[in-house]
Amino acid sequence: MKKIHQFFAGFLILLALAACDKSSQSSANHQQRPVAAEGNTFRILAGSELKDVADLVQAFGRSMNINVQFDYTGTLDAVDRLADGGKYDAVWVSHGKYLQLIPEVKNQIKASEKTMYSRVVLGVKRDAANKLGWKSGKTGWNDVVKAAKAGKFRFAMTNPTGSNTGFVALAGLAAELSGKGDALEVKDIPADKLKELFAGQSMTAGSSGVLADMFAATPDKVDGIINYESVIRSMASKGQALEVIIPKEGVITADYPLMLLSNSAQQSFYQKLLEYLRSDSTQKQIAASTFRTPLAGSGSDEVVNELPFPGSLAVVEAILKGFLDDFSKPSTSFYVLDVSGSMEGARIKALRDSMLALAQGDASASGRFSTFRARERVYMIPFNHAPLPMMQFDLSESAEKNKPVVEQMRQSIQRLEAGGGTAIFSAVASIYEQAQQELINGDRLVSIIVETDGDNRNGISLTELREFVYSKGEPRVPIFAILFGDGNPREMQALAEMSRGKVFDAKKVKLSKVMKEIRTYQ
Repeated sequence: MKKIHQFFAGFLILLALAACDKSSQSSANHQQRPVAAEGNTFRILAGSELKDVADLVQAFGRSMNINVQFDYTGTLDAVDRLADGGKYDAVWVSHGKYLQLIPEVKNQIKASEKTMYSRVVLGVKRDAANKLGWKSGKTGWNDVVKAAKAGKFRFAMTNPTGSNTGFVALAGLAAELSGKGDALEVKDIPADKLKELFAGQSMTAGSSGVLADMFAATPDKVDGIINYESVIRSMASKGQALEVIIPKEGVITADYPLMLLSNSAQQSFYQKLLEYLRSDSTQKQIAASTFRTPLAGSGSDEVVNELPFPGSLAVVEAILKGFLDDFSKPSTSFYVLDVSGSMEGARIKALRDSMLALAQGDASASGRFSTFRARERVYMIPFNHAPLPMMQFDLSESAEKNKPVVEQMRQSIQRLEAGGGTAIFSAVASIYEQAQQELINGDRLVSIIVETDGDNRNGISLTELREFVYSKGEPRVPIFAILFGDGNPREMQALAEMSRGKVFDAKKVKLSKVMKEIRTYQ
């Protein structure tokens, strides 16, 4: 560390001398700045839940003449980006243990320091807590499992393959319910208990912020939420004041490590940023604005057991795969796919490639966990000037039995051809009632995904579809609309809002990447 400090001291002196001589400035910068440097920019690959401190960090950066840029991601996507050589100076996620288990990522981490705390706990509506007799410190995770199994407790939790929140929660729950702690092996994963727990899951999302918004929009759909304590306490501002239940067995705590990457040319700023974030004044400011616990603690005498994070990469990935294929409720997915004439050429190819990636997967961390899952029911509804025949694919629990089903999917996707007009809203209306009935049945998580590259030109209008959806009442099936090609942003936003869904932008990133992201909301 002494040598690093000496290097940067010399570096700053050279920059000061260069400022006196404009003719030598370019040469000095070229000789002294490492290749990875990008001017006065500090790029952070961050968990989406850290959006609430971005303004604070960027303001500090400006005071240092540094442009701090945030790029938000989930745990598995962070692994892919780092493995692909993404140019970042630091990684800032809620929990760093998983990244440290992956050799190609661990080797890139030069330094890591905690910045704040938040425990994964249970937030429960007051009437539900009273009815169940639950009290903080007295109620345990096993009580939650029993209530979920009996249909007495419905909860929300983010998808662990896309959200740091859900990821940390699932890992801690598996360790606790197994009774093995950090010595957990693949054979010890408590599959039966986890399956009983997730029988009570009625709401999911790809990020904790979106999940909190969904909870506030449809409060009658759930009784509680598994999330960070900070998120649960902040939900009072959304009209949902919940009882914080700290399970008697203990919790797993996020410590938000800010991790410096070895190829960063901004090590000096990293140290200054850490000092700023860990200072008493900043810690108090973060605690007040985000409800997270400062490094010095909350000042409470309460002693809470800390649950261990599994110590094996194989165990963690088995838990994730188990969640998708076994523990969680099975899902039903309706893919409404534009095959109109404007999709001819590169666009129809991108559509085919993105659907094939979901059917077949790829070697990336996110790709392996975003494929169609065991027990999933997949509908594909291509459309042009009218809805075309719907295709249905039912996946079983058997990987071997699913092979011919996946092959049928592959062939059907390959046969998609462009031609004709565009009847977006008629296509959605053609399957909405069926999707809603599957949701009402209660044993599946249901979603509709709409991919289109243009304006609605045939069939019913947006207004007619809205009236139709509203006439069907609750529960509404979430519609995830993808902006693609020349797609109409206003119409896609309205489509998502009427169903309490979400819009995804595929105009600047690959459609296949957006399709992967949507999987974390299903």
